[in-house]
Amino acid sequence: MQRNMRGSSGALAAVLALLASDAARAATYFVATDGNDAGAGTLAQPFASLAKAQQAAGAGDTVYLRGGTYTNFNVAATDATYQYVVNFTKSDIRYLAYPGDPRPVLDFKNIAPTTLRVCAIQVTGSGNTFQGIDVTGVRAGTLKQADNWRISGSGNTLRQIVTRDDQGNGIYLRGNASNNLIENCDSYNLVGVNGLSAGNTDGFGAHSSGSGNVFRGSRAWGNSDDGFDCISNDGGGVTFDHCWAYDNGRLDGNKTGFKIGGFGASGGSFPDPPPVHTVTFCLSADNGANGFYANHHPGQAANWYNNTAYSNSGANFNMLEAIDTSPENSSVPGTREIMHNNLAYVGTGVSNLNQTGDKVSHNWFTLPVTVNDADFQSLDASQMTLPRKPDGSLPDITFMHLKPGSDLIDAGRDVGLPFNNAAPDLGAFEVPEPSGAGAIFLLLSTFAARRRRDRGRRDAI
Repeated sequence: MQRNMRGSSGALAAVLALLASDAARAATYFVATDGNDAGAGTLAQPFASLAKAQQAAGAGDTVYLRGGTYTNFNVAATDATYQYVVNFTKSDIRYLAYPGDPRPVLDFKNIAPTTLRVCAIQVTGSGNTFQGIDVTGVRAGTLKQADNWRISGSGNTLRQIVTRDDQGNGIYLRGNASNNLIENCDSYNLVGVNGLSAGNTDGFGAHSSGSGNVFRGSRAWGNSDDGFDCISNDGGGVTFDHCWAYDNGRLDGNKTGFKIGGFGASGGSFPDPPPVHTVTFCLSADNGANGFYANHHPGQAANWYNNTAYSNSGANFNMLEAIDTSPENSSVPGTREIMHNNLAYVGTGVSNLNQTGDKVSHNWFTLPVTVNDADFQSLDASQMTLPRKPDGSLPDITFMHLKPGSDLIDAGRDVGLPFNNAAPDLGAFEVPEPSGAGAIFLLLSTFAARRRRDRGRRDAI
């Protein structure tokens, strides 16, 4: 036994030594607006371009972008459809905004579309981290679309990335992209030039054949097409968690907050079974069409848990499914969706749903509750665009948060997600656990609300 322990200790020491050696070999490079690619890439002699930084860096290395606006770009690669300006092909490198500097802004206004679309940043590598970077100035011209970020690699993390004020899709997952995390990112004011590009300019898109992709804590607002879109995603299900979509829809865009599922209107093949997505704790308000949309999905589009929709111009929840991939002649009201603890207010609550029973329960429309202004701390949806917290997390807002005493508190069912107090609340925002006198008030008001719900259930029998 002692010999085995000594052997294990020796092996552990060897592993630790190897890790320490790897850490010692990891290099750090710097890029700055006044840098020079002939320099050493140090803090004192930074590079001028991300292309040079990627050329120098290897797995485990870190590249810091100093603050300022970068406008000097050249096309790195092309294919039959796109010209790729910044082309990240290597893996396991971190590209971070330099702490304490203003945010670095990559402005691609000088890259014109030709017969080829513009993709500002392509990521084919895997395991990379990109953090704290703004992208803007991407132009679509008269073409169908342009892209700010186009990712086909896997295991990448985009955190606190902003795409804004241009004509391209925000962050797009394509190819076999898998296990990518898009966290605390914003895409806003992305508006196509005409009806063609306006209908192809989303805040975020998941259109890959991979699986395990997650959008968390991200926001899309003021975009011409949809906030979040995963049409034709034929890989595994995509997760949308704590994401917000507000006021999307310009020109001839589709204008939906969360377009979850679907495979287009032209018919053809689709995966059997189709992927089932997950939408939890998301907020969709004031969009030009639907808040949450199953989009003719030929099967269950999603598990819809604890989402809130407000005043969307179509339906707040449109659960339209299809029996094949040709929506014009095969669209059917949804019979396969799973919906629990959801909440909507103002406008058409739910449409195209032909489903009852245990799979659709504890929603505002299945409970004996009355939703009105008095349930909410605020109905000001513009709060959704407030600045983020210093750590990049979503801002603290009162919009669609429940007031103490609302009968929507503790009205949900346990679906395996975190909640406070006795049971989940309806919607995307849990009332915090109170303390002291607040706990007594909440206990009494919640008890009264339950009594009202129970009376409503008895009256309905």
